[in-house]
Amino acid sequence: MNAWAGRGTVAFRAAYRSAFFEYLLDPGETTLRVAYELGREAVTRELSVLDLAVAHQEATMSAFAKGSLSAEDANHVAGAAGDFFLESLATFDMVQRGLGEARETALVERRQTEMSRQLSSFLADASLALNSSDSLEEMLRLVAEQARELVGADCCVATLTLDGLPRAVEAASYPEIDRRWTALIRWLDLSAVLRLVRLSGGSLRMDGDGLAQLPPFRSAAGERPLSGWLAASLTTLSGGELGAIQLFNKHDGAFTEDDEAAAVHLAQMASAAVERTRLYQERTLDGINSPPSEERLDDVRPPASGSGPSPS
Repeated sequence: MNAWAGRGTVAFRAAYRSAFFEYLLDPGETTLRVAYELGREAVTRELSVLDLAVAHQEATMSAFAKGSLSAEDANHVAGAAGDFFLESLATFDMVQRGLGEARETALVERRQTEMSRQLSSFLADASLALNSSDSLEEMLRLVAEQARELVGADCCVATLTLDGLPRAVEAASYPEIDRRWTALIRWLDLSAVLRLVRLSGGSLRMDGDGLAQLPPFRSAAGERPLSGWLAASLTTLSGGELGAIQLFNKHDGAFTEDDEAAAVHLAQMASAAVERTRLYQERTLDGINSPPSEERLDDVRPPASGSGPSPS
């Protein structure tokens, strides 16, 4: 096999012809396995199916050209040629498909990493703290959109629970043509959702139509069929509850451990952004409500009697 490596299609055809003749003389698993290896090597060397077919055609024609063959020998050559070619072609197809899937997976992972990096940069932007209401809503909207795309879900809901309000800030992402999600989101029992996720350790994924019978979704039963659900808690550094990210109905099956890990990572980034915004607000309010410092008072106090320059 290595004798022709790196020398192009001419060397490959010669190797194919030699291996095929060996199989004709001694048909069996050992000589047939060479066809398997030839198929793998063709993919490695980036040869096409046409290259493989030409090599096979030349090998078969060479076998028939070695003098007159009886009908029995001709049938043997034809049958062996078919078996040998199918073995190399099947391997070629399998490896080619595997490489294609690997490339696609790598592209998806690269895109997901880039999306996560961009979202992380946005959440770390200090400008989030400048306008609490608008910035938090914008942040949640981006988190919901990216979480839905990263995981491949039909719908994502991100909610903040602040100052005793279970839905202080909320954002959702779903296809515009499917408005049934609006009703489910409206009737979703968020308090029950937070309790369920909290009892599960901060994240939870479930599958099946039985989801509609669970307390968090019972009020919304019938509004939108649920085939899967994934949730991750938003929490403060001290463990306080901030809200949750919820994903519904994965496109191509059930939610996986990788999906759950991605949701937890996004929840952690969103929680940090919310904490940073609240800290900024608290410091700003403290600065507004605190009394002026002695230095600032000196700037505004009138001069004491007898002090300062004498009037001219």
